[in-house]
Amino acid sequence: MDRRHVLQSGLAATLMAAAGPAARASLPETIAERSLAERVGEMLLVGFIGSTAETEGADIIDAHLADKRIGGVLFLRHNARTREGAEGSAARFRATRPDAWMAIDQEGGLVQRLSRDMGYTWIPRAMQVVEERGLSGARELYAIGGRELKTAGFNMNLAPVADLHDPENAVIGRHGRAYGTDGETIAAYAGAFIDAFEASGVACAIKHFPGHGRSRGDSHDGFVDISESWSEAELAPFRELIHDGKAHLMMGGHLTNRQLDPSGEPVTFSAPVLEDLLRGQLGFDGVVMTDDLDMGAIRDNYDQREAVLRAIEAGNDMIMLSNSAAPDAELPQRIVGWVEAAIADGRLTEARINQSVARLAVLKQRVSPG
Repeated sequence: MDRRHVLQSGLAATLMAAAGPAARASLPETIAERSLAERVGEMLLVGFIGSTAETEGADIIDAHLADKRIGGVLFLRHNARTREGAEGSAARFRATRPDAWMAIDQEGGLVQRLSRDMGYTWIPRAMQVVEERGLSGARELYAIGGRELKTAGFNMNLAPVADLHDPENAVIGRHGRAYGTDGETIAAYAGAFIDAFEASGVACAIKHFPGHGRSRGDSHDGFVDISESWSEAELAPFRELIHDGKAHLMMGGHLTNRQLDPSGEPVTFSAPVLEDLLRGQLGFDGVVMTDDLDMGAIRDNYDQREAVLRAIEAGNDMIMLSNSAAPDAELPQRIVGWVEAAIADGRLTEARINQSVARLAVLKQRVSPG
């Protein structure tokens, strides 16, 4: 079966899975046969404490992977202190689950976890790439970055940024993390980034939907309300990437936008933003993932159970938890219990879980060899 047929058949299963209670029967057999616990686990991207493969945190993650309690591993700065440590951990986890996601921030500039100090090629910040290298130079640079990241053992890059540049923005603009001020330029460079990394077998998470570039706050610390600063122009890069067939994985931000959702719910928990706008109006049919639910904006305002369930209700397919604020060795098992109870209570349905598992299967086929 060729790649195109696999992707098309997987997408068909995804769409059928959205149809109703009979969804499970329409999923590929390998998915339909999985237990509910394993299907929920496929949606979890979980972090760990430790910077080598021999730490207790790595032992815990390895056990979760072996028992298919999680779908992938999140590497943060504290997990990538040395080249040997990061690559060794990724190799251990891949040996246990070859198909699991190994995710890291390899955006460039301020946000490059596998750094030049560790022996990797330096990826300049987005604004610098535009100014000094142009589009052809960006393609060459990102091709090198993609090959290095895959060789290091990773198959998911939590990048690129598709936000608009605003020098007054402390999170994106001040650090030159955006490619420009217009949708066409941003989409061109972000698209080049995605093409290059995908060619090496690395999925790319476009962030931070529906636009973080003009915000005045950092969601690592607390809620960021973009209701006044945001404009529809910020949708342009995302719309272009979707239209051009470049968008396969989208990360929402922990952002409140009453223009799009008058309830004031953050985008992470907002069906009007994720389902009605992103999927309905913009036509996105790929995987939607949360930003880290351990970030201050969520952690300080919701208990973990409620955060996970609201994220799934809103339409997220992948739930990211660094599990670093208050590490819990049994977090995946707890999440499965919460979801099972929510299904029993009628708050969630198995069809909703199947929807996400099917979308994740399509994404995995896109970047898998063969």
